[in-house]
Amino acid sequence: MIEASGCIFLSIDTGRILLQLRSNNVTHPKTWGFFGGKSEKDERPIETLKREVIEEIGDWPEAVKTIPISKFTSSNGRFIYNSFVVTVNNEFIPSLNDESDGFAWVDIGKWPKPLHPGAKIQCKSKDFLKKIKTIYANA
Repeated sequence: MIEASGCIFLSIDTGRILLQLRSNNVTHPKTWGFFGGKSEKDERPIETLKREVIEEIGDWPEAVKTIPISKFTSSNGRFIYNSFVVTVNNEFIPSLNDESDGFAWVDIGKWPKPLHPGAKIQCKSKDFLKKIKTIYANA
């Protein structure tokens, strides 16, 4: 079984979301998605998330809250993806590694194209959008 964790960052100041443009060095290159990746042995989802974010953007930003937002399990049960929203006070500029070709702070619901297939499923979900808007409204 493969388990992975990823996140979007939500700026409390602007209400915008940080997304990653994936590089040619990863699966689904040149698509927009969440920061994150595969779990290592015995990691909990939050541990995977923090390790992957530090690898991909250079540091764990000063987070206000880290909120689990969804858990996807493939129909065969062999893949699990844990999604989080990480709230930060202000937008920041990440120091990207070779897994990214860029980043963008975008308005909620105004997603860049093309989206990573997994990110597309979530970002187009009314439930997902409602959760993000609720998190922002309560921040």
